[in-house]
Amino acid sequence: MIIISVLLTFFSLLLIWQFVGYPLLMLVIYRHSEPEQRDRSFQPSVSVIVPTFNEAGNIVARLDNLAALNYPKEKYEVIVVDSGSTDCTANLVEGYRNVCPGERGYSVSLIREGSRKGKASAINLGRQSARGEIVLVTDANALFDREVLREMMLHFKDAGVGAVGGRYVVANQDNRLAASTQFYWRLESIMRCGEAILDSACTFHGEISAWRKHLISANPEAITEDLDMCVRLRKSGYRIQYEPRAVVYEPAPTTSADQIKQRKRTALGTIQCLFNYLGYLAVPRNWYAGLIFPSHKILPMFSPFILIMIFLFYLYLMPRHYLFILLHLSLSVLVFMSLLLLLTRLTSSRGQEGTGNRLAMGGVFQTIEYVLLNEYLVLLAWKDFLTGRVSVLWDKVESTRNEAF
Repeated sequence: MIIISVLLTFFSLLLIWQFVGYPLLMLVIYRHSEPEQRDRSFQPSVSVIVPTFNEAGNIVARLDNLAALNYPKEKYEVIVVDSGSTDCTANLVEGYRNVCPGERGYSVSLIREGSRKGKASAINLGRQSARGEIVLVTDANALFDREVLREMMLHFKDAGVGAVGGRYVVANQDNRLAASTQFYWRLESIMRCGEAILDSACTFHGEISAWRKHLISANPEAITEDLDMCVRLRKSGYRIQYEPRAVVYEPAPTTSADQIKQRKRTALGTIQCLFNYLGYLAVPRNWYAGLIFPSHKILPMFSPFILIMIFLFYLYLMPRHYLFILLHLSLSVLVFMSLLLLLTRLTSSRGQEGTGNRLAMGGVFQTIEYVLLNEYLVLLAWKDFLTGRVSVLWDKVESTRNEAF
């Protein structure tokens, strides 16, 4: 009884730490940090790489969006890497390049990859032709805020910064299923703000990730090349910054099938990354390896098993110790809700630019279905990983295409 009680309490605390304790700690770190001094005159050259596959419905709007960025036109270029599209994506890019190219003032180029070999392959192909000091990778179905380059590039004034990520915002929040994910992305922004101050952001978004071209290339064997790249950069001694003022808008999945496809792939990539860099992550040599990655990435990959263990312990104790179960469950919920309430109040304070709007309690309950689904998808990811069902080809999530643009 004593051993089970201790394990039950330990597992419960792990879940509380994952869902509210760690985000709250990162928010406190962010709130109490000193404002960063920025050199607005620092404007390195940038190569924006846009991998595409059958993006005819999005690519022209995307190129128009990139043309409107508030950054010196001579300081950035756009490279579209088309990986064997079967629609007219490549032709649209060619046509865009040929219509009044001088009026735009920035370079648009097209690289054709004969077949799909994965996003990392497309990124590396674009990197080979990139003229900029910094490479910025984005998606064809996303849109940047005009200040993205100005805000992100400032961090590279520090030679110790190897990469910078921006903030993802759900573009189609009018859809109920898509809106349920916005709570998750607000928590992500909170955590990355604190992580970047403490050491390094755990990862960056594939929709808005910038890094020094000479430092690294994408790993063609990685399922989630963005997370893999962050771990390798931190392992090499470089930090990963996060810029909440650099905003990218992209639709979230609007069907359960697409949501399952997207989230399972993310979990599968995290599991792969964990095993690939187990030697580095096993030693708490810095805050990134000792706290940030375990709390942000490793613990969520094991939380479904923790939930199952808690349920089994409850079943074992149920016949003779139902009062203990009731007390334990009540205290766990009380601690969780108290920390969550504190988190919502802190995020409602003014001056928290970039962390999103207040995390309303109603919004939290709307995401319960999403969180439970995510736990189930982690189990499916483990199944695929252990059975070898792993592919670096990115499956298009069709409900995120042609919706917001």
